[in-house]
Amino acid sequence: MNFKNALEQVCYETAVKVCGGTVSVEHNKTLTIATAICREVASFAGPPKKEIDVITARLRENPALDLLISCKQFDDHKAEPAHVQEWSAVVDTMNKYAKDTAYLGMVVCPSGFTKGCEPWATTYNLALIPPLKGNDMVFPPERSIVMFERVLRALKKRLSFPYENILSPPEFYDFAFRLTSDFEGHELSDTTGIRYVLTKTAWKSSFGELVSDLMGKEIVDILATANYTGLRFVDGTVFRFTGKAIAFGPDDQQEKAFQTPACKKNLTMDECTFEDMKAYAIGQNIRSAGDFGTYFEFGISNDINIGFHLGAIHAISTKNPPDENKL
Repeated sequence: MNFKNALEQVCYETAVKVCGGTVSVEHNKTLTIATAICREVASFAGPPKKEIDVITARLRENPALDLLISCKQFDDHKAEPAHVQEWSAVVDTMNKYAKDTAYLGMVVCPSGFTKGCEPWATTYNLALIPPLKGNDMVFPPERSIVMFERVLRALKKRLSFPYENILSPPEFYDFAFRLTSDFEGHELSDTTGIRYVLTKTAWKSSFGELVSDLMGKEIVDILATANYTGLRFVDGTVFRFTGKAIAFGPDDQQEKAFQTPACKKNLTMDECTFEDMKAYAIGQNIRSAGDFGTYFEFGISNDINIGFHLGAIHAISTKNPPDENKL
């Protein structure tokens, strides 16, 4: 698949991670909308019509709801009102002529937005990533992708409840703003003492985001060093337990020298080998998670709980009765 730029590629990959195979990319798309009696071409400023680049993510079916994402990568300036106005026209036209699908719009521009963008975004209910803040905050580019993923995940969950109000201006704009505006505080925070952090960026995270990111993923390896124990997943995501902190997210290539952990199994904590532990875990999918302070435990798809300590790993069968289902 060809991408216009690096931003479009990473936004597409992030959307696929959250929304699955319902995400598509189209370049130089002319909006041709089917109506009940004819076909019409949506025209924009400039003769004779406007071609667009769009990432489309299907958020739900019956009734269908799509998110139309515009990626603006500018190296030396912010997005201007004309860029947001253009996307307002796209989303407004799609909603005007669509028969069975509703559309929400989002503009992602890591370099930020000028103040004149807000009236267009609020009037036409567009989400802006990163948020347009009054103090003209500038975020590092990678933060916008974290914000983008956070909004997508939250929106997917929000659609499990009555959601019609989010289709009316400025509800979706406000929804995204509330989820991302606190990143200003994150910029000033020190990760010292933070329990959950994201790999690569060392951003403060949470147990909820860890569960959302790792649930259902297939384990391909167990990690063990003097500094942490953890897992690697089939998509390249990693989980690392260091005792005080838990890091998760894309593999940031911070592997240390392997050190065999102490391996225990069953409620009686019988000794076992690291190879036994790998046999229990590899090929299984994450089904549940629990943070117990001194250790972190995952429930996996073969009815085993696998726990990570600093320097040790344990595995316990969850089948009953326990005495008849020892590992």
